[in-house]
Amino acid sequence: MTIRELLTWAFTEELCKAQNEGGRLVPGMPSPGTVYGDFETLGTLIDRSPNAWGVIPTWSEDDAPHEDAVKLGELVRRLARDGFDIPADWYPFPEWQDERGVIRAEVDRVLEGERARGERQTGRHAYNLIVTCAVLKRGPDWRVDRPKERMVMRQGKPAWFMMKRQKDALGQYRSFETDGYDRRTHRPKKGAYRKWELSEPLRGAILARIDWMVWIAALKLLERECEYTLGFVNIAPSRLDPAPWDMRSADERRAQVIDNAM
Repeated sequence: MTIRELLTWAFTEELCKAQNEGGRLVPGMPSPGTVYGDFETLGTLIDRSPNAWGVIPTWSEDDAPHEDAVKLGELVRRLARDGFDIPADWYPFPEWQDERGVIRAEVDRVLEGERARGERQTGRHAYNLIVTCAVLKRGPDWRVDRPKERMVMRQGKPAWFMMKRQKDALGQYRSFETDGYDRRTHRPKKGAYRKWELSEPLRGAILARIDWMVWIAALKLLERECEYTLGFVNIAPSRLDPAPWDMRSADERRAQVIDNAM
């Protein structure tokens, strides 16, 4: 089995045999059940609380969960102790042209906020991703169409902008953006320019690709640790691509990483 198949086996066939008593979730961690989204995705109506492993118990009288499934569940729990960084030079849309820089600007804005909050870099988030994806039998959906670009409008007309400099209270010159349209002459002021923006927000797509990256990093970590932990199961090698949206070959990407490190 690959690590993904092993996780699905553990969380959908074995660990669901454990009832609510006899274990606890990681303190302060929301149940992975809360990140399943709409339970209709699972094709069933669920009105039970998750067990200690974060999955819905089957309430069957079968044997206890398999020993290796329990060991794997413990490895997944340990993810909550770790953190998963967003690399400083990480860019989620290398396949898109961005001549005006509007996509880069949106990515920088969203990543600045995410790094400050740190929610998606926590082990708790990785734990939830691993359990949720194991139950749903798929990874985070990273696919997205490139949004169109449009001129920034003001009262139904393309807006004009310009940069100005002004002294602050400390006597330092500061640059700021202001209206570049002359209401008196009904013409743009000298040095004025127009701006472009995306027709749709990219925040959701950026977060989905962060989730994919974190999910793959967690899978690789679990894959390594399983080699020394499990008994009867041999982990089959699997292709865990942290950036399947990048059309360049894996060799080209590795070469770029080496170049950036030099």
